[in-house]
Amino acid sequence: MQKSIYRFLNNPRVTEDALISELCDRSSGLCGGRHVLCIQDTTEMNYHSHRNRIKEDSGLGRLDTPQVSLGFKMHSTLLVDAIEGNLLGFSDIKLWHRPLTMPNRKKREYTKLPIEDKESYKWISAANNSKKRLSEAAMVTFVEDREGDIYEQLSSIHDENIHYVIRSKSNRKTTDEQRAWDKLAIQCPLGSFSIALPTDYRKNRIQQKVNLKIRFTSITIPRGHHIKNSAAYPKDTSINIVEAYEENDDGINWKLLTTHPIHTFDDAYKVVQWYSQRWLIEQMHRLLKHKGFQIEDSELESGWAIRKLCIIMLNALLRIIQMNLAYNEPEGGQPLEEVFSEEEIQCLQLINKKLEGKTVKLQNHNNSKNLKWATWIIARLGGWKGYDSQGPPGIIVLKRGLDKFASIFYGWKLAIDVGTQ
Repeated sequence: MQKSIYRFLNNPRVTEDALISELCDRSSGLCGGRHVLCIQDTTEMNYHSHRNRIKEDSGLGRLDTPQVSLGFKMHSTLLVDAIEGNLLGFSDIKLWHRPLTMPNRKKREYTKLPIEDKESYKWISAANNSKKRLSEAAMVTFVEDREGDIYEQLSSIHDENIHYVIRSKSNRKTTDEQRAWDKLAIQCPLGSFSIALPTDYRKNRIQQKVNLKIRFTSITIPRGHHIKNSAAYPKDTSINIVEAYEENDDGINWKLLTTHPIHTFDDAYKVVQWYSQRWLIEQMHRLLKHKGFQIEDSELESGWAIRKLCIIMLNALLRIIQMNLAYNEPEGGQPLEEVFSEEEIQCLQLINKKLEGKTVKLQNHNNSKNLKWATWIIARLGGWKGYDSQGPPGIIVLKRGLDKFASIFYGWKLAIDVGTQ
């Protein structure tokens, strides 16, 4: 099976665009009638340590630290149900590399370029592509970190059912000659709430609950003089800004720009909750490089093949995180058919019969219509014993189980195909 995967990844007829379209189109079919969060984030894969093995001119280039980098960048847009919190897939994925000989920002006069010629256009491009795929959604909210705070985006991507929540990058000037953050600072807090923050290894922060105060105001920001093709964008744009903050100076402080109407504490609280879901895409990108995936350790010799492998891994990782979340849900997680196909569910039913033990403790007691039921099976295939006292299955166990299920399903499909000929 490994040889067939190697041939598949190195087949020039299998394109990145085709893999991305298949993944995103399948996901968008789940979004009809829903309010969907489109959570965007960028990561990069570095293969500098493999530079002597990887073929030249094969889809890898300069990264942010040019002296010790050879790789590619990826900008992903993860879909999350705004009400239920279920992961639904992706609405857009973009991979690219910079030429190794590309001059630095100063030589390219980067600040003078129109937004369409800058890498930061990825935020707007992802939003436009997502809007096309999510035309059946009831509402779409783009959730982005500070890099997405771009006037061209703030003033153009929203309409009646399209909104954004973007973390503010700078203390922007407003049309009344004040500053956005200064106007926010004089507002009285509406109240406070507790929020659970996941572990953040980059900031050396373990999982914890924090108490945040919340306040908001409305601002109108002018179009900057630096904007190229300024006629394409309005001379100003009105938005709301919500601040969620800890009292101490070193604590959490999120200033969030949004087009959602904000009138009450509950309105502002929802915006903060939506922004807090960014940890899902951050975790996904981090796990691509760790925990059994280790995409940067790939031994493939073609950068193009590695990039296609990354897209395939992203799909597998999505399922693993969906299952990981489902097992910790008292209700059993999202509906099974949102994650597995009808044929895969049939195969899982057969495997379940083989894995269930004779004792009550080794029975799969989960609702067979929910994802937790399938998670129990996948985890058992990965070596988990099935006892509640053992604790929930982890990422590596689920990865091992999903790999094994893929092999079983492949053989099961072959047997069915042969039997029907």
